[in-house]
Amino acid sequence: MIDTQLLIVGGGPVGLSAALLASQHGIPCILVEKFPQPFAHPKARGVRDRGMELFRFFGLEKEIRAEATHSPRHGFVYCDSLSGEEFGRTPPGQEDTTLGPAGTCRIPQDSLERILRERVAAAPGVQAHFGTTVHRLTQEGNQVRALIEPTAGGEQSLITAQYVIACDGAASPIRAALDIEMEGETVGYWQSVYWHGDISDVIGERTAIQFLTAAEDGGFVTVAPVDGHTRWLTFRMRGKDSGHPGLLTENQAQGLIEAAVGRPCSVEIMNAATYSVESRVASRYRADSIFLAGDAAHVFPPTGGFGLNTGVQDVHNLIWKLDLVLKGLASKELLNTYESERRPVAQSNAQWSKENAERFDAVWEPIITKAPAGDPIDHQRAHLAALERDLAFRYTEGALAGGPEPDAEANPFAVAVGRRAPHLWLRSAGERSLIDLLDGHFTLLYGPQGHHWHEAAANISTHLHLPLHTHEVPSAACDVDPEEFDRLYGLPAGGAILVRPDGHVAWMHGDAQPGDHSTLLTEALRRTLVGDRP
Repeated sequence: MIDTQLLIVGGGPVGLSAALLASQHGIPCILVEKFPQPFAHPKARGVRDRGMELFRFFGLEKEIRAEATHSPRHGFVYCDSLSGEEFGRTPPGQEDTTLGPAGTCRIPQDSLERILRERVAAAPGVQAHFGTTVHRLTQEGNQVRALIEPTAGGEQSLITAQYVIACDGAASPIRAALDIEMEGETVGYWQSVYWHGDISDVIGERTAIQFLTAAEDGGFVTVAPVDGHTRWLTFRMRGKDSGHPGLLTENQAQGLIEAAVGRPCSVEIMNAATYSVESRVASRYRADSIFLAGDAAHVFPPTGGFGLNTGVQDVHNLIWKLDLVLKGLASKELLNTYESERRPVAQSNAQWSKENAERFDAVWEPIITKAPAGDPIDHQRAHLAALERDLAFRYTEGALAGGPEPDAEANPFAVAVGRRAPHLWLRSAGERSLIDLLDGHFTLLYGPQGHHWHEAAANISTHLHLPLHTHEVPSAACDVDPEEFDRLYGLPAGGAILVRPDGHVAWMHGDAQPGDHSTLLTEALRRTLVGDRP
């Protein structure tokens, strides 16, 4: 029997990220993944800004970018075929380097998983079992017992863990065993072909996120670059009313590719897959000591690129809470805030992704009938305009201790309780961001006249044995642009902002009366650590 504090089931990007976070927090963990190698059919093809910020915290940003494709010139290109008439283009999406230190990255999921697997294999405190299946999972008292064995067959082992994170995918056997329902709807079915081939003669300089060609039998046939050169995905959407269409045969796949390209092609078909496209969120994220994360907790249509990104943010929210509970520094009630914070985000992203899919419907008919498609294509620009959704979403209940409510007309990227603390470059520290100072521990930011906050934080940290970092901002040690800091943070000279280990603001306070700093900060931490907001 193997004992561990944390068992992670599923070794896709979400499970692998959970293992790396556990290692950073010093939580011994075991990761179990049924496939010995990453799935060779790259479902996701990019990481959004916040996801790249989290990978930056793992020290992986440069390594990931080295495997990435160049940013495309266009978002979607609508055409009869790649060789035929073109009807319109959309821009590639928002890029604003003032809002975050990392930006987006176009990297296929299989490449990303290889990088994460290599880092997990070397991560202290992580035992990774690839090619291993969980056969049975039971909760007994304060423990979870898991029976595992090699997927190819072999000797079984028993693992006991204090907590389990189920990152075992959209079909999640663990979620099914816990009888947790998925709420939402089926949107349709996605028949996908992964292939290699040279079509540079018809692509030319039109680099794009996707090329969308109208199929005569309805819907789009899409050509999407995986590496920007010779690796491609071609897929088509099938309506939910027709039932599951099954896998494409090799001849069907070849025909689909050639219809989209508009000429005969010499290609190597690597594999095919058919996915049920769902917009669903689990009715609950927790069953006692077992938590759902990633696709096990929510599934979105792939129209928007929020599936992988939302899942990685799930475990970034959960791991620091597990860490503090396991160390006895926080109440177990803190773990309830994982669902109250993350589930509304998933519901919003599911709805937005579904609306993106529906926007495509408005473009199909004009392209097929040769009618002007300008308005629907312009409307489709919203598909990629998601910076606010990615970087400015806000928790409104959970592990928060209160502060002033943001004005409805205020800058959505400005500081607010529940929101990610805004990015600002540290001017004297090279490529370092203020948010690089905030990850993995509680941090108290205070103004130039707030030294009593620093003294209170030092005493509280010692008394509670709780890591609590402090930074005077602006200062020589935390050298941000004063005007930009005032614009985004609006911190009074004697005020303070408490930031959680996941970089979200837990509490804000202005000037305090002499002698009140310790009481106010202690109460803010208490409310945060029990998930209690006034």
